[in-house]
Amino acid sequence: MRLILAKIDPEVLRAVRINADLVGRILSGSSREDGFEDDYLALGVIAEGRAEAEHGDARWGRCYPWLAAATGADGVNDLPGHTFGYGPPFALDPERVARVARGLAGEGWGFAAARRDGFEGLGPFYAAAAREGRAVVGGVS
Repeated sequence: MRLILAKIDPEVLRAVRINADLVGRILSGSSREDGFEDDYLALGVIAEGRAEAEHGDARWGRCYPWLAAATGADGVNDLPGHTFGYGPPFALDPERVARVARGLAGEGWGFAAARRDGFEGLGPFYAAAAREGRAVVGGVS
């Protein structure tokens, strides 16, 4: 299972919300600079272990709500009625992207000097999207 994300322009987000089937084409065609991809199962294992160690609770979506938002695991930004791989695709507008970037930094995902989480690119991906005023679409395939 792969978590796949792409930065998109806000105008494209409007089109995606009308026709979520576009997400698959966007995710498969995103450039290296505009995309992020990593092992979703490994992320879950790392997040569960970290949540258990830091919070005594392996439910990482509860312990790390910004990680859950960044990966679509919270379901808040799902594009209903559509499927991409293992569930619905999701889309975050530029304002939400900026909040997620700040939240990931606060939770320590990809910003700590030690880079202990193994997902070094996730936080910086969202931070770059926020600086650029971009939206993000994603899904798990």
